[in-house]
Amino acid sequence: MEINHSLSSTTNLTKKWILKLCLSAMLLVHTSTGAVGQSSNSDFERVKIFGPEFIFSNITMSPDGNTIAVSSKKSSPVTMLDWKNRQEIKKIDAGKWVAGSRINYSATGTYLLLQEMNLYDLVENKNRKLHFEIVEAESGKIIKDFQDVQDVIITTDEQQAVSLQRQEITFWSLANGTKLKSFQVSGASDAIAISPDGSTIAVSHSVTKADLKGDRRFKKKKAAKKVIRYKQLVSFYNTTTFEKLKTVNEFYDIVYRLRFSNDGDHLFVFQIPHLKVQTSKQTLTYVTRVDGRTYEALRGGLTSQSIGQPDIRLSHNGQLFAINSKGNKFQEIHLYDFTSGTLLQRFELGQRLFEKGSEGEKLIKDSRPSFLFLPGDASILITMGNQMIIWNLDTNQ
Repeated sequence: MEINHSLSSTTNLTKKWILKLCLSAMLLVHTSTGAVGQSSNSDFERVKIFGPEFIFSNITMSPDGNTIAVSSKKSSPVTMLDWKNRQEIKKIDAGKWVAGSRINYSATGTYLLLQEMNLYDLVENKNRKLHFEIVEAESGKIIKDFQDVQDVIITTDEQQAVSLQRQEITFWSLANGTKLKSFQVSGASDAIAISPDGSTIAVSHSVTKADLKGDRRFKKKKAAKKVIRYKQLVSFYNTTTFEKLKTVNEFYDIVYRLRFSNDGDHLFVFQIPHLKVQTSKQTLTYVTRVDGRTYEALRGGLTSQSIGQPDIRLSHNGQLFAINSKGNKFQEIHLYDFTSGTLLQRFELGQRLFEKGSEGEKLIKDSRPSFLFLPGDASILITMGNQMIIWNLDTNQ
């Protein structure tokens, strides 16, 4: 999944892209076939808190592990749950979009960040335009509303929100909603991420001729044209001076999400190839990492065949991470060792999970599961369609 820097001609560059996609496909096949014996579907339980008419969109857990916030489809409000007692606490009149919202808590749980979800996540040839809302979790009050922006994040100290709209990155006060400062990134695309200490912001952006200047691989116009048209870069900026610190030494596909790990050591890059350079019928999402301190691209990564943007969650102890994908027939949740990247277990959201329940209600399937690690990291809570399922992990592996 790394670019081979020894290639120096159009022909070799084309071969490189083909090789990269082949290696990614091999990784995907290895992941799918190597995990067959690791399926743990036998140890799960259904959780009934809502009726069969409730269609889940996304879930998130408060940092203290007591409250789960649930977004749903059909323009329904956000629901807050007392997880220990498995009871509804209240509803918040926010996130009311037809396809639902992606939802996450801020660092200490003061705010909820809601991102509008569309039926199709990616816009190939232009920046996306999404609706975001920042909600005070306790009161349910909408603190800040963003229309037609590419991305919004909340700083770890919960003092500011940062938005990306066209090429402008703006810092907003969450205390009063006022604009604090802003700067421009030429060619900014769809994703930003801010380091936990608030000193650095990562931005995805398009490739220009100047970015390729002096690189012998792109001496011929055809090779350069292909990279400029179908690839993107990620750069780091100082949030005080707005000075560009470094551009990562890697050309990425379309970047639609950037996120730092909680310790700031890693930046996760979620990317997907442009339709015109994909070689498989099934869309592949790539998740790669950048060193959050040196800004160097790291080797290794993983692929997902998820329908739409996959969720990726790190366990509370930082030892595991999970991502949703698609197997030969059904949607799946894949569990990995974070350090080695080894696939440990998978949970197949198979047909038998969507049969009628004991009371005869019809269980609705969906193509976009959402999930999170429960406290203790021994179980993963999964929502999909109108079902909520707890997958109990095999802790002996």
